[in-house]
Amino acid sequence: MDKKKTIEQKVVKFILDKKLISRKDRILIALSGGPDSVFLLEILNKYKKRFDIRLGAFHLDHNLRGKASQGDKEFCEALAVKYRIPFFSSSKKVMLYAKKNKMSIEEAGRELRYKELIRTAKQKGYSKIATGHNLDDNAETMLLNFIKGTGLNGLSGIFEIRDNIIRPILPLSKKEILDYLHNNKLDYRIDSSNLKSDYQRNFLRNEIIPLIRQKLNPRFDNAVLKTSGIIRNISSFINEEVEKHLNDSTIYKNGRLIINCENLKTQNENLIGSFFQNALKKYFSIEPEQKNITDLKNLLGKQTGRKINLIEEITVVKERNSIIIFKEKPGESIDENIHLKIGDKKKIGNSVISISKVNRSQINYRNSPKKEYVDAEKINGSLLVRKWETGERFHPLGMKQSKKVSDFLNEQKIPSHTKKKQLVLTESGKIVWIIGIRIDNRYALTEKTSKVVELCLN
Repeated sequence: MDKKKTIEQKVVKFILDKKLISRKDRILIALSGGPDSVFLLEILNKYKKRFDIRLGAFHLDHNLRGKASQGDKEFCEALAVKYRIPFFSSSKKVMLYAKKNKMSIEEAGRELRYKELIRTAKQKGYSKIATGHNLDDNAETMLLNFIKGTGLNGLSGIFEIRDNIIRPILPLSKKEILDYLHNNKLDYRIDSSNLKSDYQRNFLRNEIIPLIRQKLNPRFDNAVLKTSGIIRNISSFINEEVEKHLNDSTIYKNGRLIINCENLKTQNENLIGSFFQNALKKYFSIEPEQKNITDLKNLLGKQTGRKINLIEEITVVKERNSIIIFKEKPGESIDENIHLKIGDKKKIGNSVISISKVNRSQINYRNSPKKEYVDAEKINGSLLVRKWETGERFHPLGMKQSKKVSDFLNEQKIPSHTKKKQLVLTESGKIVWIIGIRIDNRYALTEKTSKVVELCLN
């Protein structure tokens, strides 16, 4: 068997062994124009009748290389015409996206590529997405993750299949791919930025891995593929155990993950790091670094109210028996006092408060703390929305005696990080409404009330 056939059969065997393709699959190929994606297109097109599949190609213009980027798109479109398959493309400003989201250009490009691929596949009816990741890519990924300390999941390398994304040429080296293209006189594009060692992955590819092959192991990439497979099996078992603990120890509601500390402390200490890692990935789509995991583990023993900022605007707060993880939203609370009068409607944070006169016949109690009614004749002074103050007291509805706001909020089981942001509506310095929770008894309606004010939070 000649070398060309050997490489083709290697890919076909890998596809069959790993069950990457099913009959009647519609596969969208991530086509950059580089050697890997061109090879992938050639192989899948050559064997499409055998696998009984239909193909399409997608190209993303990263807007990083000027005219060269436009040339890549035109080359890919011409390839699609040559192979008589549908072609789709999109253009994204990767550098701008990276700056806006405080990530590297590599990370930004990867994130946008997958977003656009998944979106296009869904819109156009493709059942699977194929990418041109190869043996060298897997070695680079595993080594990069090892250096960053991403844990077992990172050391599992590139998966041959994840969800509907497949990597049919993963067992081939870059050299095998280039030799095949050269021998078959197949053109491809060269991304000049890959030749520079400015980016992390390029530095490993151009500087470090060649030395490892030369000085330590010429079959380094194959060794890494084997090792990543072993780690993946171990990681899979651990993840199954961790998933059980996730279900037992967490509640996810309204964008907030509440972790039961007491449950977590009873688990095997060696699994706690993996627990946090999987939780962040599952609920917030974040791959944390080891420092983030260490910070979370340390928080278990800290006092109530302790707060840390993790990554990407993710905030973590230690409560009495729980840890709460959430993403801070701009405008969630107010920093300045807001003056109001009856008839006003004003925005506070992400909500709108309205204060309006209504007839007593219009009162509609729905047992909602976000809509309350108070006696209009008892409101004689100016109204103010502000944060409550330490030591402040009010008379909860139904009580003649006063109570500290802090004690009341504790009784309502308001988390400490939320409690500090709690807003109150006051009149002449007295609390009228713990906004969204309870009105003050001194302003409650009575049988003698003739004029009513409706307080509403939307």
